[in-house]
Amino acid sequence: MTEKSPSLREQQKAATRNELIRMGLLLFFENGFANTTVDQIVEPLGIAKRTFFRYFKAKEDLVFDFYEDKTPTLVRELKNRPKDESPYEAVCKALSTQLDLYDVNPDWAWSLVCLLNENPELMGKGFEKRLTREQALAAALIEREGKNKITPLKARIIVGTALIAWQAALDEWYEGGGKSKLRPIVKKAFSIAGQ
Repeated sequence: MTEKSPSLREQQKAATRNELIRMGLLLFFENGFANTTVDQIVEPLGIAKRTFFRYFKAKEDLVFDFYEDKTPTLVRELKNRPKDESPYEAVCKALSTQLDLYDVNPDWAWSLVCLLNENPELMGKGFEKRLTREQALAAALIEREGKNKITPLKARIIVGTALIAWQAALDEWYEGGGKSKLRPIVKKAFSIAGQ
């Protein structure tokens, strides 16, 4: 069965959403999160403020849109990992695919990590999004392994451990000023957490 192509209206809505995200992040990186208003985001795009709120409840949601978009990709990646990988290894390898995004645009990745680390008002939303991702990946791990082989508790612990290692690696990269390569830090963090 072939997938239905998005309608012109759906394409326009997606383009508007992407432009809002692009402009919002650009302004957050340049001026800071707290110093950027919704009016400043929509004005250069010629979009009404109410249009912004059709797509996002708040500025925080714009920041974490990428996170939500990547979770289904990570879920698919985890489900498709080779069966000979242990559950923990499969989760780590799935998460490591995110590093490709960092490789494609390291300046953007660094700016985003700084934005998230330097704005306390984003921390609560960040925790909420990580919890949602943890639950989605745990469900995918159960599906991958089979309900008879792994309990929900064990799946959550495995995924949670990998996500904590991932976050610790990002924190170390940030604390080092982004001067080190991120991949080796992530690999080391996964290794330590897996001991």
